[in-house]
Amino acid sequence: MAYKFCVCFLFFLFLKTSAYPHTVYVSVCEVYIVEGKMIFSIRVFKNDVFDALKIKKESFESGKQEEDRVINYLKNSFSVKLDEKNKTLSLDQFRYEGDGYTETINVKFSFIFNTKTKGVYIKNNILFDFIDEQMNVVSFNVNNTKKTLTFKKPITERWIKI
Repeated sequence: MAYKFCVCFLFFLFLKTSAYPHTVYVSVCEVYIVEGKMIFSIRVFKNDVFDALKIKKESFESGKQEEDRVINYLKNSFSVKLDEKNKTLSLDQFRYEGDGYTETINVKFSFIFNTKTKGVYIKNNILFDFIDEQMNVVSFNVNNTKKTLTFKKPITERWIKI
């Protein structure tokens, strides 16, 4: 159900043209398990991140420096604990999808998941320091626990029992 909501919500956003600034600021994260790893697939609008980090569009072509800045920002803005122990997120994928106004950044982070884990803590304040209207949606689907979490100022952290 949450997945359908997120897809419909993003479809609505993509219908807007680039002639008008968008009034909805959202990132979407899917959490799931693959081959013993907990995966965090984060998708956020490229123009929002670039505006927040003051990255010019032309500078992207110059190399990997902008990609590294985005990855560092996301790692500092999104953190996870399993059973109250901090986890270090490893980068699995970084890519741009779409084009123009609807271009997104899709980043996948992961770490080895212990099936005996009883609780997951997620702190998600992506773009909260730059955009007051930002909303971050996390779709959590791990070990038969399915939840959709919404993060907005001032609610930036949540616990999930699994």
